[in-house]
Amino acid sequence: MKQYLLPLFMMLATAASSQTAPDVLKFSYLTPGGTARYLGVGGAFGALGAEFGTLSQNPAGLAMYRTNELMLTPALRFANTDATMSGGNNQNFEESKSHFRFDNLGIVFNTTPRTSKWKTFNVGIGYNQLTNYNRAIYYSGNAEGTILNNWFAAAKPILQNGTEDDLDPFASGLAYQTGAIYFQNDIPTYDFEGNENATVGRTQTLTQSGTMNEMVLSLAGNYDEKLLIGATVGVPFVRYRLNGEYQEVDDAGVVAFFDDLSYSEYLATDGVGVNVKFGVIYRASQALRLGAHVHSPTWLRLTDDYSNSFSYAYTDGTGQNSNSENSPNGNFDYRLATPWRAGLSGAMLIQKHGFLSAEIEWVDYSANQYNFTSDVSNNANKQAEREINNEIQRLFDPAMNIRVGGEAVLSDFRLRAGLNLLGKPYATESGFNTAYTAGAGVRGEAFYLDLGFRFGTGTGSVLPYAGGPTVATKNRVSDILLTIGFKF
Repeated sequence: MKQYLLPLFMMLATAASSQTAPDVLKFSYLTPGGTARYLGVGGAFGALGAEFGTLSQNPAGLAMYRTNELMLTPALRFANTDATMSGGNNQNFEESKSHFRFDNLGIVFNTTPRTSKWKTFNVGIGYNQLTNYNRAIYYSGNAEGTILNNWFAAAKPILQNGTEDDLDPFASGLAYQTGAIYFQNDIPTYDFEGNENATVGRTQTLTQSGTMNEMVLSLAGNYDEKLLIGATVGVPFVRYRLNGEYQEVDDAGVVAFFDDLSYSEYLATDGVGVNVKFGVIYRASQALRLGAHVHSPTWLRLTDDYSNSFSYAYTDGTGQNSNSENSPNGNFDYRLATPWRAGLSGAMLIQKHGFLSAEIEWVDYSANQYNFTSDVSNNANKQAEREINNEIQRLFDPAMNIRVGGEAVLSDFRLRAGLNLLGKPYATESGFNTAYTAGAGVRGEAFYLDLGFRFGTGTGSVLPYAGGPTVATKNRVSDILLTIGFKF
């Protein structure tokens, strides 16, 4: 089986490794973190700056720093998923997962030229989190069919014309080795033959973990307090883990011989990439600031390591039998280029009482491109690459992301709030996934402390195997960030 994740909503389906069309969203559908202040105003800092989160958004904001700064942001995530399987009277199940991590670590070096219209030249080094994969799903219920239907359909012509060595070692090969697929009178068969739509119980547990963090090296300058320009070289690091177990059981005895089966999978995706970001901010007046940014594709080099196991239990004339087998360890190296991004932003400063800010960003998810031939350029890889990239173009559309937020200044105390509207990437869907943000902070001359909160919701579905029962999901994710910062 195979699962793939969208940060605010999930869709899961079956396969052995990680290269499917929807998998590109793990690396291009982003919910950036960074500092608690950045999160608290919904990331609407594109026209403002003096905030380390902007180094992964509009690096021109780095030029607004007037001092050297060092900051660190520990964070907590709480992810809750409700899952309900279609058909019958299947109940809703809630699964929760919490995760501690660091969303940000950064340092800014400020310089002030003595004789020039360039007021600052600043350098920023550190990292910001781009997305978080941590969550879990559990569901249970009764539905028609079995995962063995697909495996038997694939295995039957192979066994009739070849050998068991030609079977998929991650799916139908495991079923054959455990006796779930077997020969009867020299003809391949399985226990569900003639009863393919039998109603059996099933459960699935899925646990996903990992993050995509971006190391940033940024440079920005402030020309005559009017024009700010900046650039970032980003190096994202990917770490994604999936553990899943799918089970079927025939407690009612509707399928002769069959008792139960269990199919487990493990997938680890690791990788590193590079991108370039450019940005400008124009101070139209003391109160009004306008910004723009453009991000190159992120060129990722990824490696999947995966393995499966399968157990099958049945009762025949010899009594109860149970067999288990493990797949070989699979490995695949490939590359992915994510889409270009571009955005416009504006901010209004309300004297010394705070600000209001908004940003709109465009990204074309259909422009994701796999490369399966960089290491092994055979015909099979070329054909698979062509097919999956064509599917990406059919499956996805361009989308808009909208971020709005504001901050109120009460002496040394700050209050913040924001809203994220993240455009849905699928061509068959419209509208937005929504996240609400809030925050507070205390700012001094040499020290600051900020607290940020984000609550996001979304819907999706789980498909345990092709043709299997659909499981509807409702997802709620809460992020709590605390930034500790020093000026020096």
